[in-house]
Amino acid sequence: MKKLLKLTLLLLASIVLAVPLRAANNPVTLVVLTRDNAQHMFVLADKPEVTFEGTDLVVTCVNSTTTFPLPDVIRFTYLNTTDAVEELKADETQVNFKDGMIVINHLKAGANVAVYSVDGRLVRQLTARESGSYSLNLSELPTGVYIVKADRVTYKIAKR
Repeated sequence: MKKLLKLTLLLLASIVLAVPLRAANNPVTLVVLTRDNAQHMFVLADKPEVTFEGTDLVVTCVNSTTTFPLPDVIRFTYLNTTDAVEELKADETQVNFKDGMIVINHLKAGANVAVYSVDGRLVRQLTARESGSYSLNLSELPTGVYIVKADRVTYKIAKR
């Protein structure tokens, strides 16, 4: 009974609050379309999480949970998403190789720098200096392939 009441209230709210779907200022929205041609909308700002429990599609938001029987769901999709990359922000972190050294520049002071072997073992855990740089002498590492992760940048290196 509670599920039916929640579903009815959600449907009523989506009808009352409906606005043109493609207006430029509409937020990105998760839409569940059901067999009765109802569109159930969940604004992504409410952090909807879609899961499957048994034979149900469950949408859990910050303040509510709505369950849809899978046979009643035609599809779920997103509206008002961008269909192109509008802006790419360049990552300023730089990795250079010089005289047997890996030099990483433009890090945040205190940023973690991690060196992993290709099998996922942590080989070195380092911290960037206040200047935002770190140098690693490759002679300290045995021959092999390594993954260097600094801030949000990852590099693959091979020492021969």
